[in-house]
Amino acid sequence: MVKLYRKGFRAERDLLRILSTRGYSCARSASSGSFLTPVDIVAIKQGKVLCFEIKSWKKKPRPKSKQLERLLKWSENAGALAFIGWYNKNTWSFLPVKNALEREYEDENWISLEEFLRIFV
Repeated sequence: MVKLYRKGFRAERDLLRILSTRGYSCARSASSGSFLTPVDIVAIKQGKVLCFEIKSWKKKPRPKSKQLERLLKWSENAGALAFIGWYNKNTWSFLPVKNALEREYEDENWISLEEFLRIFV
């Protein structure tokens, strides 16, 4: 269990570093996944708010609908864009939560880090 926690923690810190170097004010939620805070990372820059649920798994993540619904509701309340961030073998991929809720996990719906930074950051 500790190994999985460290792996996820390292992935979250990596994304925090990437977004911070691009001018975002970022925070990692200590109670992520809980009922009140279903996000791992929040990043804000000049009114643009991004939130992320980070997964550091071997296979592409498929979070449960209930978790995705809570994340989407939280992001809508905050005026944020919500994403699942998947970190595997030093590579980032992102999926908008709306796609995940519609079970659109196909490869073409995942966004590479470079494309994500070009479009959203």
